[in-house]
Amino acid sequence: MKAWPLLLSATLFFACHEQQERSSNEIEDTSSAGEAFQPAKAAGKVTVSFPVTDTTEIKILFELDGKTKEKSFELPLAKDLEEKDLYRLVWDKPNSCYIGVLKQKNGTRYYHASVDDKGYLQINHVGTPPAGVWQFAENKMGLGKVTVSAKNKLEDSYKKNVQSGRIIADFIVRVIPLERKDSVHVYAEFGGANRTFSQPVPEGFKPGLLVSADNPAQCSFVLEHDGKLTPIAEIAVEGGHLQINNLIR
Repeated sequence: MKAWPLLLSATLFFACHEQQERSSNEIEDTSSAGEAFQPAKAAGKVTVSFPVTDTTEIKILFELDGKTKEKSFELPLAKDLEEKDLYRLVWDKPNSCYIGVLKQKNGTRYYHASVDDKGYLQINHVGTPPAGVWQFAENKMGLGKVTVSAKNKLEDSYKKNVQSGRIIADFIVRVIPLERKDSVHVYAEFGGANRTFSQPVPEGFKPGLLVSADNPAQCSFVLEHDGKLTPIAEIAVEGGHLQINNLIR
């Protein structure tokens, strides 16, 4: 049994860029870039859609000065979210827009709609947008803050008989309140293995489990605050093994 606290601050967000991508650009301190960032007034329009039901495609339409550019990208999107929670648009210039999209496993993918040197519209994937852009999208616009709805109702416990590898057993996850209200324990078990971890709970936040309707061998431990859910850890059974993945970077 291994207990591992997950560090939590007032600016929790699910949509963390991969740290490896960010660090290459953050030679100087950019921690307040999002606070100082002022979005530009859009001179055009960007439309985002997700036409494929298996959540693997994103389509971006860029319209500016009577011109249009459309491009599709393959992307494993975050599951069990309402479409409005999957992306945010940030205009840094009248003819330049960054599109942040939530993908699976605690990731955020950014695309950039802009105009090249010859005046042609273009849409490209970018590894790391300017710090002000991603901080504004994630900290100010709430990219990664999932909206509470009937589709993602929080539970205190979860139990489901599942098969993983050659093992058929009950997959059990429970949120265990403690005498102190500022933290909880999360207990998980499958096939004779069990793990427990501790999680601080800031004042005003409610802990719970978010169950995936599409994947009974997986659930997420989240914190709810003001109608928004912040995923903290993914608890899953894969290949017959119980796994707990930290979603806070």
